[in-house]
Amino acid sequence: MVKISMRGKCKDIQLTPSNGKPARCVIRIELDHSVPLSYLAHDMQFFVPAELGTLLEVGLPVSVTLEQDGN
Repeated sequence: MVKISMRGKCKDIQLTPSNGKPARCVIRIELDHSVPLSYLAHDMQFFVPAELGTLLEVGLPVSVTLEQDGN
């Protein structure tokens, strides 16, 4: 099993066009870095149902955990 936990800040939340499908949000997260970046700060981008996207706020800290179980 692999578990990766990261902290960062929510930088952007945008509703995507539905095009006949359920609405979803694009959430962009800038991870905490201890070195200067030479690229765009949006290190992670997630597509989530709109109901989940409305629970987050731009500018506030977030924690992200990715888990993978080999079973």
